[in-house]
Amino acid sequence: MKINAKVMSTGLIYAALYAALTIGLSPISYGAIQVRLADVLVAAVPLFGWAGVLGQGLGVFIANIPSPLGWIDMLNAIPSAVMALAMVQLYKRCDNRSWTVIVGAIAYSAVIAVSVGYMLSTVYGLPEWITSIYVFIGNIVATVAIGFPVFLAIRRTGIFQKYGFVLGKQKGNGTQET
Repeated sequence: MKINAKVMSTGLIYAALYAALTIGLSPISYGAIQVRLADVLVAAVPLFGWAGVLGQGLGVFIANIPSPLGWIDMLNAIPSAVMALAMVQLYKRCDNRSWTVIVGAIAYSAVIAVSVGYMLSTVYGLPEWITSIYVFIGNIVATVAIGFPVFLAIRRTGIFQKYGFVLGKQKGNGTQET
């Protein structure tokens, strides 16, 4: 998919929504024990394609500006964007199979857990492996337990096909494979 005005504007809206949800729910969005509800959007990244990758990376960067960890937390935009891109590619290469969203969300959660766990350990002196586990569990709740059903509901609406965000192959009847 080309980066055009539609991709840019959709990505910016995604980033704004991600940042607003994270900052608005800051008591549960930051720290060693967190459930960042904005990560529900991660499961929808494969439907957005490049707009989702852009929105996830920029959204995490903006959301982490007021983080108690300071500027170092903004660096988490890098692994977040890389994992969002990996999710899009996995979904696309596996012909839009819904199981790839679960696999991608688990991988995303693992990478973010290690990254955030390391930062929390470095800044606060907390045990890295424990904080990584807490962050992983919180991320799984957001991306898989809540995000995956949201992904399925959004995909069922067909809105992404209507606006040209569909990735990969489709069945002959125009529906995506599961």
